[in-house]
Amino acid sequence: TMAAVSPNSLKRTLSSRRQWTSHPLVASGPRWSGHQQNNWRHFENENTNIICRYISGCGCGHSHGWSSGGAISTTRKGMPSSFSNFTSYLSLQQHRLSSSSSSRPEAPCPPLPIQFLEAHDDHKLDPSTHQRNDVPFDPIDGKPPPPPSAPSEDGKSESKLVSWNYSPDVDKWCLTTKRNESDSHSCNYSNNWIDSQAERWRADSDEFDCAWSSSDTNAEKKTDTTKRILWSNWTESVVRDPTTSPILFQYNNLVRNADPNTSQNMEEERLLQVFYQYGLVLITGTPTFTDSIPLDAMSEATKNTHTTNPSSDANESAESAILHLASIIGYHPLQTLYGSGVWSTSSSSSFYTNDGDEEESTGTDGSASTADSAYGSTSLPLHTDMTYTSSPPGVQVFLMVQPATTSSSGESPSSTSNDNKKSITPKGQSVYLDGFAAAQQLLLENPDAFHLLATTPRKYSCIDDEEGWHLEATGPLIETIPSGKNQWGPVKSIRHNDLDRLPDLPPYPTTMDTAENNSHNDTFYRKLQEAHEAWDDILRRDSMRLVIELQPGDCVLVANQRCLHGRYAFETSKFPRVVMGCYVGMDELSSKWRKSGLRVL
Repeated sequence: TMAAVSPNSLKRTLSSRRQWTSHPLVASGPRWSGHQQNNWRHFENENTNIICRYISGCGCGHSHGWSSGGAISTTRKGMPSSFSNFTSYLSLQQHRLSSSSSSRPEAPCPPLPIQFLEAHDDHKLDPSTHQRNDVPFDPIDGKPPPPPSAPSEDGKSESKLVSWNYSPDVDKWCLTTKRNESDSHSCNYSNNWIDSQAERWRADSDEFDCAWSSSDTNAEKKTDTTKRILWSNWTESVVRDPTTSPILFQYNNLVRNADPNTSQNMEEERLLQVFYQYGLVLITGTPTFTDSIPLDAMSEATKNTHTTNPSSDANESAESAILHLASIIGYHPLQTLYGSGVWSTSSSSSFYTNDGDEEESTGTDGSASTADSAYGSTSLPLHTDMTYTSSPPGVQVFLMVQPATTSSSGESPSSTSNDNKKSITPKGQSVYLDGFAAAQQLLLENPDAFHLLATTPRKYSCIDDEEGWHLEATGPLIETIPSGKNQWGPVKSIRHNDLDRLPDLPPYPTTMDTAENNSHNDTFYRKLQEAHEAWDDILRRDSMRLVIELQPGDCVLVANQRCLHGRYAFETSKFPRVVMGCYVGMDELSSKWRKSGLRVL
């Protein structure tokens, strides 16, 4: 039996054995939070023997995956750099120790189930299609084989762990298993892959999300992390200032900054990462030239823009710029009831007509639906677009072509600071809010409301009698990843649009007692109303809302399943407010993120 020792004394002891260097299993995890430090002290007191056996060798003859160059790295407080990875190991080791007659484990446990790791063996995947090649089926009729006559007892894996070792020279883990004495098999996994899969399994929000810090004024530093950064307290001056804004891009840089040796545009890669982190991007200097606005609907400022066309490319139109941005974040536009390419909304109507030549040249669709309040001049509450589809779009691309005009001048309003939100004169300003940050705030303030909105399916609908559309879809307002570590995992998506939401139905009654059913129904509606009011209370806070007056050439990319968007009201005039854009699918956006090495839930 080993005496209880502190991590620092362990460090001194193991330093003399040349074992106190970085080891990927525990060194590549997140920073420590306060509760993790407390948890470590608990583990230090309760599990020192296990820790010592794991680091220095338990004497059973196995290396436990530690070479002479590998052990646990610590922070300056003497704690492992990654508490989550280490505690995952400890919990598995405790189980093995408590269920084994021996006081020492045979070999260290992988941080993931053996069955899962074996199924991810590269040899079981076709190298060209990446589909599984280990699925048995009849080569003639495709039928699956009959079940084995003697299935394994209690559903346990037939494989037995032999070893789980790390090779620092190749940064890989090697799993060796055997089914019998003559059948042994080994497969390798990169350390990054093991780490990412373990994080997904734990489903710990702290490993995926972090809060925006206003004290960090260096925009470049905010791109160092691959976590999603939940933002609030943003103002127009913050997001427009190149020295403070983490989401500001120039269109010219996106189309010009390609590496001549690789044809890879590093600015496009940065755009994908920033969009992953914040769910919102502002791109200035985007071309606004378009033939879709009738001349008599153009303000003088718009006419001047079309005359001088100060874009990066004199031949580039607003439509082609939008399609280019769509290709960066999702390959191509998503076809919806609003069109198969670029759409245009204005306070009067869509300017596009059923002209086949125009659709072929610009990617616009003249048969798009206009049955939406976006084509009016009233304010729009914060919302998710197309909640009435089974999978709402992943991205909404907004390009301001012609802002709303004022009755006094008849021209576009001058750019003003919107830092003082209470004194804003309504003229069509855009409003954005981080739905993930709002969900986290709701969980902190009202866990019961969060639980109800995350577990109650809400139904949404869209009907366009003229075009013949009738869409309906159902989903909770807050969708989270099934939790591994805590009650709630990271938020995956937000589905919120009160204008399209249908009335809610309580669970079907299980009794014929009318009085009891009425009581259950009253409780259902009351609690749901209270939960929705708690959510709305967060949405109305100025600290959560970014209000920005978009100017011609400002293009905003909105992660539609994360950030909510809305607008202020504006005056109607003969020069309508014109916004052009398109949608990009969530699957396409997720694919781009994965190809860039970003973690997608």
